[in-house]
Amino acid sequence: MTSSLRNILAFSSATFSLAGCDAAKDAATAAIEGGAQTSYCEAVCDWAVGCSGEEDALDACLEATRAADATCAGAESGDLEPVDRTLVTECVTSMADDTCEGLTGSVDQQTLAVPSAACLASEGTAAADAYNAARAATQSSGTDFCDDLGTSICAHVVDCLVGDLGVDEATDVLLTACEDTAISALVSSCKGVDLEASYGTDPNLNRMGANTCATTLDGLADSCDVFSAAAWPAECGAVVVDASALPGMVSGLLSFAESYGVTP
Repeated sequence: MTSSLRNILAFSSATFSLAGCDAAKDAATAAIEGGAQTSYCEAVCDWAVGCSGEEDALDACLEATRAADATCAGAESGDLEPVDRTLVTECVTSMADDTCEGLTGSVDQQTLAVPSAACLASEGTAAADAYNAARAATQSSGTDFCDDLGTSICAHVVDCLVGDLGVDEATDVLLTACEDTAISALVSSCKGVDLEASYGTDPNLNRMGANTCATTLDGLADSCDVFSAAAWPAECGAVVVDASALPGMVSGLLSFAESYGVTP
C-alpha cells in the first residue's frame, strides 16, 4: 500500500466525498452539453481508490472495469443516446452518496454491497461486475496486506510505549524492533492464508474478514488497547492468525513492552 492503514481510514471517506461531488458535477454538465461524459467506470474507480487509498491502482481499476462494462466506452467517447446519457448521469451522481462500507466494512457489509439502483438502471448486469472488479483491483495483494497489518499493529505499540508510557526510544527503532520480533509470527501466519481480494461469484471471505480485522485494529481509539486480547476482533483469530494462537500473540506484545521496562 502507498500509505499507512491509519491514514487511509482517516481520510478515505472525505477523499471520496470530494471526488464524488466533482464527478457528479462533470456528469451533469456533460449530460446537458453533450459529448464525452464521466462514465460509471470512472466514477466507481474514483470511489474505490478513495476508500482504499490505493491511488496507484487507478489505471488497473479502469482497465478492469472497462473490460466488465462496455457502456463506459460509449459514455467516455460521447456516443450514447440522450436517454442513456441521462441514465449514466444519474448513476454517476448517485456514487457521491456511496460509503466505503463495501471495502472497509464488516464481512456482511462487504458481502451485501451492491451498486446503486441508478447504476443498475444505467449499466444493467454489468454494473455489479464493474463494481466488484473495482473493489478487487484497488486492494493490495495478500502479501502486502499482511505486511501493512503488522506495521499498523506495531504503530499502535509504539504510540502507546512512547506517547503513554514514556519509553525514551526513537520511534523508528521501536517500530522496526516490533516488526522484526513481536509481530513477525502474526505476519508469517497471515501470509499463509489466501487473501487475494475477490468478489461476486467467487468471493474471498478470508480477505473480507481480514479487512475487518485490519480496519478494527487500526481504528483503536486508544493505542494501548492493542495489548488487550479483548480489543482484537474475532475476525483476526479466524483469518490472519489461528484463534488458539491469538492469546500468545498478545502476550508477545506485552513481553515486548516489558523489555523496555513498562507494563501496559
